[in-house]
Amino acid sequence: MVLMAAMLLLPSCKFMESINPFGRKARATEALQKQQEAFRVADSIKVAAQKVEEEKARQAELERVSAEEQARLVAESTSKHHIIVGSFLNRAYAASWSDHCREMGYDANIIEWNDGRWNLVSAKSFGTLSGAYNELPAFMASFDMQAWVLTGR
Repeated sequence: MVLMAAMLLLPSCKFMESINPFGRKARATEALQKQQEAFRVADSIKVAAQKVEEEKARQAELERVSAEEQARLVAESTSKHHIIVGSFLNRAYAASWSDHCREMGYDANIIEWNDGRWNLVSAKSFGTLSGAYNELPAFMASFDMQAWVLTGR
């Protein structure tokens, strides 16, 4: 009888869970944890997207620099006037002098001359003869009067 009275007077388990303060805290904590996990996932996706964009930008910059370098090489190969700061029979000596000129800040290249017998070190190339002669005094000062203009190549 007492058991039957207790069952009739006491509400169901779902009702007890809904008014149980400990159950609400557990649900609130669980909801907060799910929200924090969702934020972590969203942040991870955002960071990954930023890394992809940075990589794309880096690749685009590398392609741009490569294109500029290619254009510079084409322009140099079509330039007809060069300021020559050294001429060598030995290619290794020409390469060493060319490296030294690059260290000095010049855009040095090696030009093969006389069917490859001579290796000329060009400190700078120009599209016009007047441009080459206008710059020649500065190179002569830098290279102790050992600079001259090669034209027609």
